[in-house]
Amino acid sequence: MMRDKSLQPPLPRAESRIRVLHDDVTIDQYGWFSDQEHPDFQAYVEAENRYADEATSHLAGLKAELIAEIEGRQPCEGAPPAFRVGPFEYFQKSEAGQLHSKWWRRRVTGDAVELVFDPNELDGAQVFYRLGVFEPSDDGRYLAFSFDLIGNENYELRVREMETGRDVWQGSTRAVMAAWAADGHTIFFTRERPDLRRQCHQLIRLNVVTGECEVVFEEADERLNLGIRRSDSGGWLFLDVKGVRRGPTEVWCLPADQPGVAWRRLVAREFGYQVFTEHWQDQFLFHVDDAGPYWRLVRSPIDDPSPSGWEEVIPYRDGVMLEEVHVLEQHLVLLERDGLRPRLVSRDVSGRIGAVIVPDEDEPSCTLTVGLSAGGHYSAARHAFPGSILTYRISSFVRPDTVVEHDLADDKSAVLYQARIPGYDAAQYVATVVMAEAEDGVQIPISLVARRDRTSPGPILLNVYGCYGVSRWPSFFAWPSSMTERLSLLNRGVAFGIVHARGGGELGHPWHEAATRNRKRTTMTDLIAAAEGLVEQGFATREGIVIDGKSGGGGVVLASAALRPDLFRAVLAEVPLADILDTELDFTMPYARVETAEYGDPHIAHEYQYLRGYDPYYNLSSDRPLPPTYVDAALNDSQVLYYQPARYVAKRRSCAADRDPKLVFRVRMVGSHSCASHGSEVLEEPAFRMAWTLDQLRRSSS
Repeated sequence: MMRDKSLQPPLPRAESRIRVLHDDVTIDQYGWFSDQEHPDFQAYVEAENRYADEATSHLAGLKAELIAEIEGRQPCEGAPPAFRVGPFEYFQKSEAGQLHSKWWRRRVTGDAVELVFDPNELDGAQVFYRLGVFEPSDDGRYLAFSFDLIGNENYELRVREMETGRDVWQGSTRAVMAAWAADGHTIFFTRERPDLRRQCHQLIRLNVVTGECEVVFEEADERLNLGIRRSDSGGWLFLDVKGVRRGPTEVWCLPADQPGVAWRRLVAREFGYQVFTEHWQDQFLFHVDDAGPYWRLVRSPIDDPSPSGWEEVIPYRDGVMLEEVHVLEQHLVLLERDGLRPRLVSRDVSGRIGAVIVPDEDEPSCTLTVGLSAGGHYSAARHAFPGSILTYRISSFVRPDTVVEHDLADDKSAVLYQARIPGYDAAQYVATVVMAEAEDGVQIPISLVARRDRTSPGPILLNVYGCYGVSRWPSFFAWPSSMTERLSLLNRGVAFGIVHARGGGELGHPWHEAATRNRKRTTMTDLIAAAEGLVEQGFATREGIVIDGKSGGGGVVLASAALRPDLFRAVLAEVPLADILDTELDFTMPYARVETAEYGDPHIAHEYQYLRGYDPYYNLSSDRPLPPTYVDAALNDSQVLYYQPARYVAKRRSCAADRDPKLVFRVRMVGSHSCASHGSEVLEEPAFRMAWTLDQLRRSSS
């Protein structure tokens, strides 16, 4: 069914604002969108949502079909294993008729279960709810938990006394991370300074018995934030001062059983490198990039942690990424990655290599995480410190999340849990990694999955992020894989791929640095090279490539489509950073100042000119038609503010004589940067995007 030609996309009123900077003139007609309460803007949003519904009404049947398919793939039979803190095991359990799973606990000795936390009782959780931290004290007397009831990541922290079920402390919003001291009644937590939008952070010490609450550390450099954590041994607390999207540049420590003493600085920021610290035996371990971007591991006595006296434990190895260091009582465990493939390597106290855990050969790239957590936005992963049992989770395009318990003493594994997907047969699908040559000759890896019986070449959906040094790995449930959704595409002959473009962190810090500031266009040209390479190698048809990006990745796909509109059949831009130039010019915008390290500082003339050359918003014009595009936004988004994608859509409509009817824009009235937290929207949103994608691909072949 064709779109009703009588439908006309909305076009809001324009208020031109002229800016002259570095001898360049820009005109912004939609800056007034920043007033969310303005009746004209509200009317415009309603009109865009109405147009999206009407223009895609012919997809209602397909969307309903996709929703039913996604719903039918929800895991069944069992739940992920509980995680242990002190004498208790904590776990979630869903109940019929309840919007959110409740938290329960039981003693390790096997006593009856006890209700810990029911988010359904929170006023507002029926609209939106997301967990932040879930941190029980060592003895189980208290539980610290935080939650977001709007979608703006403003987490409220509370402390509950388990014996009475009473919240004995509440009052901090914008809470981030939390860690208990060993005394059982002192908790440290970090928060964004409450009176500013800038990224300035504080460390708070709270005595939940006396109610005494005080700031013990404040980071005034808005380019840095704070992270608080407990060592794997439980013996120490570490305060990490770090870049918003990089590792610690300064580390402070405190004995966990002495929460009232002064913090001691282990590594000063003048050292100039990223350092992660752990405690093992009678020493500190430092996971550090001072010898090169792939990291090494050193150690020092607790009383003398100076870098001048560090002793090397694991040397630097070019090309072998030392990603994480984990500690058990008698074992050191390293998460390494050689190319895209991860492995876990254990060493005993003498340094002798023990177990080497490598995913199966049919897992060319995957997600591997150590420990179990509550799954909240800031929840810490845990594994048992005493003994030799390591718990890890593995997930990929074809393998649903699997939790494995590995005994490092006898090198034997046992599966604790594997998600079971109704009707899913992994043998029907194949995952691989394909390399494509970038314009400068560098090989760009692409993680791909498709049905084994797919006819090649065929249509393909390519996802990209490529920003901030963040790695995106194939996973069954987590974004961007989301295979409970993507399987509906695969079963209709569409392949799915993640382009590991430069700007991301999949191949280490050099991979990120190769696409920052005056090299940021490299992320876009890598995506273009990946698409062309897949065509040349017979995986994709030239008329059947759809690109998909979210947040910073949404900016990447919009900019890439502007560079090569002929190459892409359609574009999915979810909550996209669509006006990069204006964002970096306005340091009151979320993350703007710190993101100048990624995109450059447009206050500097040559960096302005470079950014100006690919900015999606300021490169729209009437003589440059773009592929059909889906854009969305969320009114409560605290990362990409709603009016950033809205301005892009409005200007793009104004540039087209016909208002660009193939541009679809939807605004979430409830939800966050990620998505809705529950309810029908959780399934409706991905089903809508898939139905729209399949419709575009069908039109390309008709």
